[in-house]
Amino acid sequence: MIINPGCEARRVIVGLGVALLVWFGGMAALALLVEPPAVVVFGPTASLIAAVDAGDASILSMGKGFVTAKANGVGLVRRLYAGGAWFVWPALQATCRPGKRSL
Repeated sequence: MIINPGCEARRVIVGLGVALLVWFGGMAALALLVEPPAVVVFGPTASLIAAVDAGDASILSMGKGFVTAKANGVGLVRRLYAGGAWFVWPALQATCRPGKRSL
């Protein structure tokens, strides 16, 4: 059996693309369905700051192309998408910095 290396490489690239699409889409859908207390928002930094401000949320941290935000009300994810966010994912921690938890 002869395997065409170009065909195998194409299959791997398409498979990786599909996996990334499922991952990004699944996380975005999860954020819409669950309404997490904190989210990570991806997009151009200037529009993210404006979207978080318009969404009545607080910025917990930020970097180039992402902002972690928190709000106490419902509908934050939808407001962020309406404000220009590219992707909104649930955040794992709703605090400013990870640290030790006290019991």
